[in-house]
Amino acid sequence: MSNKTPFMYAISFGLALTPICFSTVSAQERCKVSEDATAAKSNYTQQHVLDVGDVPGHQIRVYELHRTYANDKPNCENLKRTESWTRGYSDYIDRNGRTWGYDVTLLENGDKIFSQWDGTSQTMVAPDGSKKSTFTGVTRYTGGTGRYEGIRGFLRVSAVFEPDKNVNQLQTEGEYWLPASTVGQSKK
Repeated sequence: MSNKTPFMYAISFGLALTPICFSTVSAQERCKVSEDATAAKSNYTQQHVLDVGDVPGHQIRVYELHRTYANDKPNCENLKRTESWTRGYSDYIDRNGRTWGYDVTLLENGDKIFSQWDGTSQTMVAPDGSKKSTFTGVTRYTGGTGRYEGIRGFLRVSAVFEPDKNVNQLQTEGEYWLPASTVGQSKK
């Protein structure tokens, strides 16, 4: 004889439906990002360098980099970037060491995307004395305006740069996602 009451049947039925209810909830869509930015699109607008004085070649630097996007490809929301501003810091010995900072990216509809990045730079000196500097790091999306207010995600970044020659060429790859409340919003 069964001791099950109608209440127990209701609980059993509810538990049986639980996986069905959760299976209809979809994860946030993730937008894949891949970019090559040429040196022609970049310009160091400010650089301030101070010698630390502890060992030769040890310098701290604050800089600003402006990048324009003349022929940008649309993102997942069908918007193109128009420009970005990078403000950063470096702590280098002979252009080797840590660098970190912040980006503000402007989109054609007026929305902005904010991000924070950090990484390491290395400089190789060739036998002829020329230098090749590279950066490897990670960018994290931290917010924005408009439909990008709650954006989150990351980019793996590599760059070749020569601050003295105003060169900064990026390669990025990663993904971002938007809060469910902004997905499907129309352009401003």
